[in-house]
Amino acid sequence: MQNQFYRTFIAVPVSVGEGFLEARKELMELLEEERISWVHPDKYHITIRFLGDTIVSSTQVISAALEKQINTPRKLYINFDRAGSFGPLKKPRVIWVGFEQNSVFESLKFEVDLALESCGFPKINQPLRAHLTLGRVRNKLTERDGYYQAIKSMTNRFREQVRLDKLVFYRSEQGPEGPIYTPLFQKDFMPG
Repeated sequence: MQNQFYRTFIAVPVSVGEGFLEARKELMELLEEERISWVHPDKYHITIRFLGDTIVSSTQVISAALEKQINTPRKLYINFDRAGSFGPLKKPRVIWVGFEQNSVFESLKFEVDLALESCGFPKINQPLRAHLTLGRVRNKLTERDGYYQAIKSMTNRFREQVRLDKLVFYRSEQGPEGPIYTPLFQKDFMPG
């Protein structure tokens, strides 16, 4: 019998406010000539660890390890920082917004890595660049200078406080309207 797989990741979901949504709309208008897949705000999250193809039968083991071994922080508010772009200068891939404080995400990554190691997933020695993905660039840019100018002009417009209150182990499936995220496990942060 062949193993079945889910595509999975562990993340902190994020709900943004009206100011952030206004800035998003403005940036989308500035970049309307570019082919960018914009992430729907209902799907906003900060990825702590991407697992990729995961054997379905191991998802319960991972959930149990996360439940048992993760010491979640208190529910907290954290500030978005600036907007930016990942990828080569000539072919950027991701438009993102970062955070002022990274320590809460680094602590979560450390604990998630330990829990996953107990399930047979090797630790990844790579620093976490905590960010919220706004959109993914799908083609070569039609106007590279305009792209970077738009992001630079918006860099401080996303500054807003957001509440973090849970860690979620997700299954990701491709759907006709983009990815569908199904929670497999959730661990709430401690009351703040």
